[in-house]
Amino acid sequence: MSYPSKKIGLALSGGGLRASFFHIGLLAQMAEQGLLKSVEVISTVSGGSIIGALYYMHLKKCLELKVDGDISDQDYIEIIQTIEVDFLKATEKNIRMNILADVRKNFKMKGADYSRSHRIAELYNDLLYQSVLENSDKPIEMQNLKITPKDGSENFNPKDHNHDRIAKVPVLVLNATSLNAGRNWQFTARTMGEPRSRETAIEVDTKPIRLRRATGNGYQKMPDSLQSFKLGDAVAASACVPGLFEPLPINDLYYDKSENEKITPQLVDGGVFDNQGIESLLTSECTHFIISDASGQMGMENEVDTSPLPVVLRVSSILQDRIRSEGISHLIDSKGEKNIAFIDLRKGLGSKEISWNNKTNTPKDDTIVPPSSEKFGVAPEVQEKLSLMRTDLDAFTEVEAYSLMLDAYQMSKLELRKLSGASPKTETSWKFNQIADLMENPKPEYLKQLEISQLLVGKPLHAFPWLWAPIILIIATTLFYAWSPLIQPVLDHSYTVYALLLSLFLWLATIFAPKLEKTLSTLHYLRPRAMLLQRFGKSLLLVAGSVYFMFYLKVINPMYLAQGRITALKKNISNK
Repeated sequence: MSYPSKKIGLALSGGGLRASFFHIGLLAQMAEQGLLKSVEVISTVSGGSIIGALYYMHLKKCLELKVDGDISDQDYIEIIQTIEVDFLKATEKNIRMNILADVRKNFKMKGADYSRSHRIAELYNDLLYQSVLENSDKPIEMQNLKITPKDGSENFNPKDHNHDRIAKVPVLVLNATSLNAGRNWQFTARTMGEPRSRETAIEVDTKPIRLRRATGNGYQKMPDSLQSFKLGDAVAASACVPGLFEPLPINDLYYDKSENEKITPQLVDGGVFDNQGIESLLTSECTHFIISDASGQMGMENEVDTSPLPVVLRVSSILQDRIRSEGISHLIDSKGEKNIAFIDLRKGLGSKEISWNNKTNTPKDDTIVPPSSEKFGVAPEVQEKLSLMRTDLDAFTEVEAYSLMLDAYQMSKLELRKLSGASPKTETSWKFNQIADLMENPKPEYLKQLEISQLLVGKPLHAFPWLWAPIILIIATTLFYAWSPLIQPVLDHSYTVYALLLSLFLWLATIFAPKLEKTLSTLHYLRPRAMLLQRFGKSLLLVAGSVYFMFYLKVINPMYLAQGRITALKKNISNK
């Protein structure tokens, strides 16, 4: 049996919610050009996984309600129109702040089996996924993601049965990274684990252990605790930024018999291994590729800080940038430009080549490559600011979200026609088109919002400078009234210095005791006590911080979103 040689793979890169909104614009353009129905593999990373999983859930509902012949391009357009609205509405609730806004959940984090990664997995399910499927009163499980088309057999397998379908059933691959072996870790609707390495003339990966993944309906072959593995947990693992979130463990799946010890894969962000998701498309034997890249790219620094920590951080950025460029270059070299549609957030920006100084120490003229983003309706200064927008999981305003969506939608139009061959037609009435005039002819008020959108913290203080006054007043009032009855008496007592030193000693003990345990065997009894003290102290701090997070969500977050409404921005502009 011979199948068609064309197999389209879609890769949605990492980059927080910035990437998620950018990818929505690409999906909208793909829906218009009739490309979404031809996609057979969707490989996602981090922010791409957040939106990719949501799209897959909506597509699952469509493919299981309609027979192949009744599914049209309009069905795909309507799916993206729904996502365009629902995703923004859900993320406006501020996922990042909600992680630590629940006192009970914060206190639960004192245990070793529940962390911020588990909490954000719950939020993904509650805010994004569970409501898509009707009558679903429990978290979505990975094994329930399998799509059985309405006119397909019960044992439908996309690999074997997609060839005679017009509306293909795609395989969703959520990519994470295993800290254990430094390999790609994949979640699909059938199984999870390390994929089989691609065959090459020279064996490159010679690590002594590979963690095989269960074949067929793999989840049914796993321990009971993993058979119900949740979609939210898979997305959380794929978007588990190292340092910000604890690695997500996969317990009870592997055991090394020769060493007589268990193996617990610890998963972090898929972007550590491949932030564009290209590798999973190659291992899936795709022939044509659509790559949406909204990841952060390393910038140029004229004068580099050479102290130890900045150098280490810079080297890490260089390695990540190298992985990105090599992955994309390898794909182009091996598959050819005609088979690849590639868009990224720096598309259309200008550059320059700096010439060297001559013998008289006079620089020659630089080679200037002018920007070209105007060709797809985006002013260069807007494109530059969008490329620098934060990669975060907080609340994005309409202005920020619609700008990212429209940017990808417009820049991908010509690029996608290489694969679709679609001729120009009337565009769909997308909500993000409301920002089109400002992206092409930006006003200072709009540019200011894009400038603020680059900040990880302090955005409200820049949007509302008057907030500084009440904050300073509250701090000053608190210190004034607390100093005499609370602080001064403590400082007046002779035991204060000793108490502070004892507190410092105990704090240091909680940090270093677990690390010294291996070399100082006599202190082995300190480890469980120190770890317990660490967790309890962390939990108390999180509980105390809940007050701030709840205040932010109730007061500050709505204010920030309100000033970022399209109507509010245009009204502000018209009043000037």
